[in-house]
Amino acid sequence: MARSKHTPHLDSDQDGLSPATSHPDYVAVAPEWFWSTDDPRAPFGSDDGHDTLSTLQEHFIQGGGDEHVPGCIANLIGDWALVPEQVWDSSAEEITAWLDADENHVRFLHGEIDVYIAAACGQFKISGWIHPALRFWAERALMLLEHVLAPWEQQTFAADPDLYQDKLAGTRMVIQAAPEPPKRMQLRMYRGQ
Repeated sequence: MARSKHTPHLDSDQDGLSPATSHPDYVAVAPEWFWSTDDPRAPFGSDDGHDTLSTLQEHFIQGGGDEHVPGCIANLIGDWALVPEQVWDSSAEEITAWLDADENHVRFLHGEIDVYIAAACGQFKISGWIHPALRFWAERALMLLEHVLAPWEQQTFAADPDLYQDKLAGTRMVIQAAPEPPKRMQLRMYRGQ
């Protein structure tokens, strides 16, 4: 049985970031502020988020498929090399110690969090679903933002405790609304057998 050709929804030069150039399932759930290119709550509203969407679009323009999107994002993160991989597997105390060690680390961690969020939202926007690896990375990034980075910023900079509330709630809502991936992309252990 032949698969139908998938046509990615890519932004155009004239429309830019727009519902007109996005998958209808994404458009149906994305809050209005998700379309901003300069709102830090939005997945593509930071430089890192915007760069991630541009990287994804270039991946599809060059003929890359959805199955290779996690590798595309892993390459982007690897090229930037901002946060050591072990930080993502560390305890809250270890991450806090890493943040305390260098004033640039907080910016680096925000950058990678924004990449993981933009990658999941970007694939949903382009393809209408999210690869299981991207979903996991985005959920992990949101948990780190909520449970480690936000409390650290409250303690260190007296940041507003609700600073990321909209970003966390809006992003989680969009990610949870994404349809299941095509069967060939689903992880066998999570398929309803």
